[in-house]
Amino acid sequence: MARGTVKFFNSSKGFGFISPEDGSPDVFVHASALERSGIRSLNDGDQVTFDVEEDRRSGKLAATDLRVTGSGGASSGRSGSRSWDDGSRGQGGFQRSSAPRTSGARSAGGSGRGTVKWFNSAKGFGFIQPEDGSEDVFVHISAVERAGLRDLPEGTVVSYDLEQGRTGKTSAVNLRLGD
Repeated sequence: MARGTVKFFNSSKGFGFISPEDGSPDVFVHASALERSGIRSLNDGDQVTFDVEEDRRSGKLAATDLRVTGSGGASSGRSGSRSWDDGSRGQGGFQRSSAPRTSGARSAGGSGRGTVKWFNSAKGFGFIQPEDGSEDVFVHISAVERAGLRDLPEGTVVSYDLEQGRTGKTSAVNLRLGD
């Protein structure tokens, strides 16, 4: 998971941005990601961990699976006991939430070996081309960092386990060089 600070979050518009601590570009965060993560509030300056996925509609990177790890102390005027929704329940875009805070990730039941097709450490993700010719596998910077690496150069041979996230997207985890 990446770490960062909430740059701002506009509750009335339902979005904001996180500044990653690794210096990479700010990451968009939508109110729906808060709800899926079981987060009831997000304040400017909050310290968070998060995964990054490509938004299907915009093609841009967006934060998912958020966890608040420290309070920034700034208040954006929201009740701390509510989470964002689309407003269809007549509650002005907020609802009570009792959702547990879980990452939603689970084993996809496999492992593989392949070659790094490309990896952009500034954006925090890339893809591995599996040896068996199957579909390219997404790899996030958090998996690279957990392997004790800072980058994943193109052409590097890696072994990995597969994990399926909350959205059903499969990604490489537990990276091992050259195995």
